[in-house]
Amino acid sequence: MNDDRPDRIHAVMDMIMRMNRAHHRVVERSLSQMDMHGGQHRLLMSLSHCEHMPTQKELAQRMDISPASVANMLKKLEKGGYIVRRALDADGRCNEVEITERGHEVIERTKRLFSDIDQRMFEGFGDDEIERLRENMVRVNANLRAMEEEDGEGGHEGASPENERMC
Repeated sequence: MNDDRPDRIHAVMDMIMRMNRAHHRVVERSLSQMDMHGGQHRLLMSLSHCEHMPTQKELAQRMDISPASVANMLKKLEKGGYIVRRALDADGRCNEVEITERGHEVIERTKRLFSDIDQRMFEGFGDDEIERLRENMVRVNANLRAMEEEDGEGGHEGASPENERMC
């Protein structure tokens, strides 16, 4: 075994964490121009991936957040004109959510934004380098999923490329 392997692994993990934070800052800065909080944006994008419009309870379960958080974000999205909610029962406790035209405009703008960020992140990389990196990241992700299963947590939605969509 190579004596410096733990140090190299630590350096790689440190770089992954730094890249994640830098990516987050770039995305947040870009999203701030849309006058939308990151959590609200994540919820709107999650809705855009759904084949049917989920209830608030389903959204909370899929996003692994509290129903109260979903309700608060939906309220702000509705106030901003990005979604509309319709009561499914007489007492209004169960709501169906629909994305408005304004919401769809933000989603399309966001897709272009993310594509631009992704392309710029990999400037100067050849196709073979990108594919090799993807293959390595799939292996790392598989190792993490195996560790989760060992701990009895099981896999989480979105843990693998096959489960990328929430609905």
